[in-house]
Amino acid sequence: MKKIAIVFGVIILLLIASVAGFYGVYVAPFLAKMKHIETVQYDKQLTLVIGGGGNSGILVSDSLVLVIDTKMDDAALQLSKTVKDLAGKKPIIVVNTHVHSDHTGGNKYFAGQTIIAGGNYDKAFWTKDAGADAPPTIWLKDSMVLNVGDETVTILNLPYAAHTQSDIVVYLHNRKMLFGGDVILNKQSPALFARYKADANGYLNAFDLVEKRFDISKVVPGHGPVGGIEVIDNYRTFFKDIEAAVADPAKEKAILQKYNDYGQIPFLMSPGATLRYIRNSAVK
Repeated sequence: MKKIAIVFGVIILLLIASVAGFYGVYVAPFLAKMKHIETVQYDKQLTLVIGGGGNSGILVSDSLVLVIDTKMDDAALQLSKTVKDLAGKKPIIVVNTHVHSDHTGGNKYFAGQTIIAGGNYDKAFWTKDAGADAPPTIWLKDSMVLNVGDETVTILNLPYAAHTQSDIVVYLHNRKMLFGGDVILNKQSPALFARYKADANGYLNAFDLVEKRFDISKVVPGHGPVGGIEVIDNYRTFFKDIEAAVADPAKEKAILQKYNDYGQIPFLMSPGATLRYIRNSAVK
């Protein structure tokens, strides 16, 4: 019995060491990079805050301030202070591109303001996932248009699941700029989970929809650097390549190596995890 206990103890220690090693090698560096913040004054009215969770935008007018995604942890507090300094007594409208906490963690700092999120969630799901602090006040099922100073803003809830069951994109017409949330990433692997009804075909449909509906010159991805329309085209190629590897396993190794430089956490959000998710979804 004593020998069994010793063996069991050794196994537990090895598992702890493995988990700690995995966290130290993969998760900690990824989170550290994710928390890095870069503030870009795009023009007089528009500020882009890259990193610190999901990428954010702050659009200021004489009558209101629009905030796209509220980040997480310390970056969320920092963003809220910046927004409130810019807003003064003006009303603030927050758009959450989706439910995940790296995009909604700062909602609590905007309690009492208008918060817009996709209408295919319900309040119970949102509260369980993102917390009860400052949930959305408007659940958008389709689309809406806001006039923010001289900018016309379209807020579109995608008509099908992609990253989650209710993803929102935001388009600034005069600037020809699209905020894609996590439906559009730049050189980073997606996080696909059944709980959120993630669907690779939904991503591909979303790429086609936004390119058809909007005249896009600039893309602010959910994570990664700001770029042009090539950000969407590159991400479309990523999904098509992964689907090609699912259809022909002989291509798998080469395709996964092609995207080895993508930001990733093995087994959770990586080219390989994307491939397994699509493959398992096809089996179902």
